[in-house]
Amino acid sequence: MKKTSIVILFTLLLTISALAQKDDSKNALGVVNQLFTEMAGHNPAGILALYTPESQLVALIKNKEGKSVTRVFTGEAFSQMFAVKRGEIKENMYAPEVKIFGDLALVWGRYVFTSDGKLSHCGVNSFHLVRDGESWKIANASSTIEPQGCTEAEKGMVKDEKTK
Repeated sequence: MKKTSIVILFTLLLTISALAQKDDSKNALGVVNQLFTEMAGHNPAGILALYTPESQLVALIKNKEGKSVTRVFTGEAFSQMFAVKRGEIKENMYAPEVKIFGDLALVWGRYVFTSDGKLSHCGVNSFHLVRDGESWKIANASSTIEPQGCTEAEKGMVKDEKTK
């Protein structure tokens, strides 16, 4: 009887832990998706609210010669890039992966970026989030920006969007 109780308790603890991690993954990914929504809405305050005060973003921009140029932004500077609406933008990280390590989350994946319904560029996003009380905040992010780096499948995603 005692062994059965221990097995049941252990199984219950594992189940609770797995469910909590699934919620953490969903919530961390939700912050990243909210970032894309705020960017599309040209809402600097909404963007900034998703970041820690010390946040930093690194962009590796592939130029026409194929070399990467590095640009580094604070969360504040990044948010201000969306203060003026220059068109309808959409970022789609179409197959994100999420890993949770206690109060640290890693969200990453390939993305497609469109402006006014036209393909602008593709690349890889990587976000590190930290738990801030009960919520997740973006501590830092890195992205590649590859205007010539979209796969045929990614180019097809933009065509599919236009037919919807």
